[in-house]
Amino acid sequence: MEPVRVAAMGIGKWAETLADAAQKAGTLRYVGGYARSADRRAAFVRTYGGRAYESWEALLADPAVEGVIITTPHSLHAEHIVAAAAAGKHVFVDKPFTLTVADARRATEACRRAGVVLALGHQRRRDAASRAIKRLVDEGALGRVAQVEGNFSAPYGFARTFAPGVWRADRAETPGGPMTNLGIHHVDTYQYLLGPIARVTALARRVALEVDIEDTIAILCEFASGALGYLGSSWLHATRTSCLIVHGTEGQAWSEADGKRLFVARAGQPERQEIALFAVDPLVEQMAEFARCVREGGRPEVGGEDGIRDIAVLEAIVESARSGRAVSVPA
Repeated sequence: MEPVRVAAMGIGKWAETLADAAQKAGTLRYVGGYARSADRRAAFVRTYGGRAYESWEALLADPAVEGVIITTPHSLHAEHIVAAAAAGKHVFVDKPFTLTVADARRATEACRRAGVVLALGHQRRRDAASRAIKRLVDEGALGRVAQVEGNFSAPYGFARTFAPGVWRADRAETPGGPMTNLGIHHVDTYQYLLGPIARVTALARRVALEVDIEDTIAILCEFASGALGYLGSSWLHATRTSCLIVHGTEGQAWSEADGKRLFVARAGQPERQEIALFAVDPLVEQMAEFARCVREGGRPEVGGEDGIRDIAVLEAIVESARSGRAVSVPA
């Protein structure tokens, strides 16, 4: 397959992580990138090749670019997706898809009308443990699922990530605090495993962060299936935390170590047992899938409609944390 020619819109640490994954996939070739900082875009093209664009409009006007990898500030995602679709460029956008359902629908429809691929960066459902738990749930091996609980946190609050003046430290860019860059992954994985979340109740607090943004959030979820869930996320954990547990009437399953380890306990067993997993690289998989969809006309596993459902939950979480009430998620 001929590699898809892509360019980076927005260049930071995560853009470089995705570019590394794309190189490993071998099905994408970078022809340039844009960032507001001239030094940053020059450094990017020295490493990954191509042209340093002086504006994102110039990038989209270049016929050499077939697709864009968007990692710009969250509030700009919808504008950039719509513009890319209008230019006929295929789109891979990192989470969160957008910050509102209205923008998510607008971006999805723009890509549908233009006939371009729209893929979202929710690689966590591709973790080896998440895939294995999905099989256990679908096969009924855990019985009736009653509860899911998980936490996705990292010590970002102690780094310059949230220093005054950094765009991520702007409350408008981070509704729900750590929900936008951490907890939203578990929202997607929860709905992948157990179906739609129907209602949420959330508490968000600024515990220690110096800038005026909530740094810790706790959420109760009610699924349309009747199952209940808990989700925690924080920028203040001493170490990275990524765990997820599904509790069923016949068994329980633990995803640990960023989805690299899986433990299962069956009814009547006194101890949980570790299950062997095949090693996977979710980032490489999703970049390879994006290229395959562009070349072969398929649909990505996580596209616009999935993103709309995730952002509907995010909106409900933000409203619940603001109002102190349980908030229903629109179907």
